[in-house]
Amino acid sequence: MAPFGSSSILTVDLGQQYIDFFESYRHALFSDPLSIFYSFAKGLGGETYGDWAYYLLSPTNLLLLPFSNTYLPIGILFLTILKYGLAGWSFAYALKSMRWQNGWRLPLFSVTYAMMGWFVANDLNLLWLDAAILLPLIIAGLERYIEGRSAWRFIAPLFAIFVINYYMAYMIGLFLVLYIIWRLFWQPYRLLERWHILRKFIFGSIISIGLSTVIWLPTAYTLLNSKGQHMLDNLSWKFEYQAPDLLGKLFLGTFNFDQMPSGLPNIFVGSLPIIMLWFFFTYRLIRWQTRLVAFFITAFLVVSMMYAPLNLMWHGFQFPVWYPYRFSYVFSFWVIWLAASVWSPTLRFSWTQLGSLFILAVAAVVYLYYRLDSLNFLTQNQLIIGGSFFLLLLGFHALPVRSGWWLPMVTLLVVGEMTTSTIWSLNNFSYLTNTEYTTYIKSLNQITADLPKSDKDFYRVAQSFQRTKGDPLQAHYNGASTFSSALEHQQSDFMAAIGQPEGDNYITYNGGTLVSDALLGMRYLIQPSGQEPHTSGTPTNMRTYSRSDTNGYYQMTKHTQMAVLSKNPYALPLAFAANTNALNVKFKDNDPLRNQSDLWNALLGYDNTPIFESANFDSSAATNMTAPTTITGPF
Repeated sequence: MAPFGSSSILTVDLGQQYIDFFESYRHALFSDPLSIFYSFAKGLGGETYGDWAYYLLSPTNLLLLPFSNTYLPIGILFLTILKYGLAGWSFAYALKSMRWQNGWRLPLFSVTYAMMGWFVANDLNLLWLDAAILLPLIIAGLERYIEGRSAWRFIAPLFAIFVINYYMAYMIGLFLVLYIIWRLFWQPYRLLERWHILRKFIFGSIISIGLSTVIWLPTAYTLLNSKGQHMLDNLSWKFEYQAPDLLGKLFLGTFNFDQMPSGLPNIFVGSLPIIMLWFFFTYRLIRWQTRLVAFFITAFLVVSMMYAPLNLMWHGFQFPVWYPYRFSYVFSFWVIWLAASVWSPTLRFSWTQLGSLFILAVAAVVYLYYRLDSLNFLTQNQLIIGGSFFLLLLGFHALPVRSGWWLPMVTLLVVGEMTTSTIWSLNNFSYLTNTEYTTYIKSLNQITADLPKSDKDFYRVAQSFQRTKGDPLQAHYNGASTFSSALEHQQSDFMAAIGQPEGDNYITYNGGTLVSDALLGMRYLIQPSGQEPHTSGTPTNMRTYSRSDTNGYYQMTKHTQMAVLSKNPYALPLAFAANTNALNVKFKDNDPLRNQSDLWNALLGYDNTPIFESANFDSSAATNMTAPTTITGPF
């Protein structure tokens, strides 16, 4: 990956959405601070405070400031690597503060945590990774707070995640409720001691939530006008897959593109935590109350990753679009946390523990082997290699005598398994080449460089080529396209009425007419030059919709090797006088030209002058099939 190779780190949403927000972040801090609150580069114009609250408030994003939009993929690569490191560091810090592990034993669990299946599967979702980084610090801070240390050890990191990403903070909040229940049964506390622990937890949580109100409260209000309309949509009271199939996700490398839209939870944590989880539940020297509550919490988390209503609860009562079971990182943390609480190089398993775990492992492998044809994320090689790592680690823990090489060998196996899984998963994706990205961005920057820049002048820019719906954010102009989880539904409704691509979280203006251009103030139009149509990343290669209807009407003002800029003399300003009939126009579904005509005539005050003429086909031609004699209506 650039700067070390020809590829880039850009794939899926990172390349299609987040990178545009990162450029808008740089532009806001350097040139346009008011765009933190509102921007006309967000579709037709909308509030952006909610976008910042969801996408951009991680302090680590400051590291992207030195990188121009052309070189942003390089900055994002470094930022991603840093977040892997911070996740491993935070878990190691938490274990050390708990006095559970130290020295060379820390990498066993810190590397496992940083390279767990959820983190690798979502490393392209940089905005979520801070939750996995802060969760160990939140738990460690809570433990120190309960012991009588400063409350800010708990309040500060919990406040931080509420500010950085309220969505992930909500999931952590639910998990903390489960954790404090387990914590109350950790020791044989008296009733009054349990009350003191619970009171501290409630106090610290309320302070954190209260301090972060300035972020999440206006954002919640914004969401009511966007995604909040669809709460509880498509709720079904059922299990979403065969429960034993989840065992397949405990094997290495079980994430690929097919798992993104509708896969199973990413809960790979390596073999050692699974071995130690079984030890935790079967070790009689741990209080039975502690083990029982831990078992019920584990079972609840597992069922939540299967049963649709519980899954919906963890996602704020809205089914996620792609990346299902986003909360599964709390399950992975829980398993690794329990494992780290009891593991040591001197640990001894009973033959009953070893034998029962071996039998369960063999049964799981046999089941998954016969289910391979139905599981698109698991192969026979993954079963063999994953099973081998498991048996080796189990065998090492069965050794009665452990010499000085025992710990280095176990560490090597753990790190090797996690590294193999990470490489396997990341290689399942295709990435945008660095040349393709830089070619496009340079072309876009060049053609838009001379657009007028004045605080007293308003106009929009239409385009007939597009890399992403966030092009206006990349080149800092007012467009009419965006891809945002906080998109106002009115924007989607209007775009649907005039015939533009739209959805709950995106709109695109790439099929405009002379009428819609004028109405929306599209003073400029950028089009591909026609050069290098087969070269990835050129505007001609990214053409979306020909605007030959503008020929003879718009005047060319700039021509580069890759793109053409023309000016629309009929573009209306942001505000203009019109007839109030426009407020009563009823749009018809799936008839965009009629809707544009009705709206235009209503603005003028009359409604019987058609501005579009319907022209039927007069002939047709066909290859490898029979051409219909009548064009309108047939299939």
